[in-house]
Amino acid sequence: MRKQKKHSGFSLLELLVSVAVMLIIMGAALTFLAKDEQVYQGTQVVANLHQGVRSALELASQEIGQAGYLGSAEGQRQITSNVIGSPLLQTVSVSSTNSLFIGEKLLVDTGANQEMVTVTGVIGSSVSGIFTKSHTANTTQVAEEGAFGTGVLSGSTATTLQMFGDINSDGTLVYEEYTCDAGAGTLTRSTTPINSLTKNAPDVLLSNLVANPGGTPCFQYQTAHFNGTAYVTRVTVTLTGQEAAAEIETNTRRTLTSSLTVAPHNVLMALALAQASPAVTDRLQPTPPGLPLP
Repeated sequence: MRKQKKHSGFSLLELLVSVAVMLIIMGAALTFLAKDEQVYQGTQVVANLHQGVRSALELASQEIGQAGYLGSAEGQRQITSNVIGSPLLQTVSVSSTNSLFIGEKLLVDTGANQEMVTVTGVIGSSVSGIFTKSHTANTTQVAEEGAFGTGVLSGSTATTLQMFGDINSDGTLVYEEYTCDAGAGTLTRSTTPINSLTKNAPDVLLSNLVANPGGTPCFQYQTAHFNGTAYVTRVTVTLTGQEAAAEIETNTRRTLTSSLTVAPHNVLMALALAQASPAVTDRLQPTPPGLPLP
């Protein structure tokens, strides 16, 4: 008599237990992955917050450092018409009038014929002033020398930073205005050539800006006064950014506060020229007319 072979395998109960165990393991894995994704998203949000605040501070630092700088126009500026020395006001054509302004002091020519001429007018490709010495066309150099002691304008406030100079070192004088508006949640920046009538529309540098802790101003200044001129020698910028959205893990929006202090070295140089004995006044440039721009 033959015995029937028993078939090996899982019983229904064993299968149910196996499925239950697998579901538990998969649930734990999915929970871990979801948690990990939340942490990753939170890390990215914080990184973006850090990047936004840091980028705004770096740009402000660079441009404050350039405030008051007087660079040279692209190429060598020259007189393009012969000039006969005279004690009277005369108009002289030059190769470029880019960024020249009324009141600016120009160093004209070299050697025995060198003189400092104060600009009394800028019309087209010509400037007017008193040229007491004779100069030859197309060989006479016209240089801009010195610095602006008012590179950071004394009218700047806790929420608005106003400054000017050859900020980009390209020979063009520009007026810059930073505005910190915690109510609107923005830090904006406007850049405009100084000979413009009104300032350009601002660009947003930082969104999700909030008020600084303890009511700390966005902009603080250290000022030295000498012979009736206010020299802003230190600018402290403090910004607080907030995450654009609440973190999934905590349902909160973190904030980040960063601060830096910058010394506009061209303003410091101008102050040193003013305090020298004797003062080097022919290298102290006046504030261009019309600043700050409306």
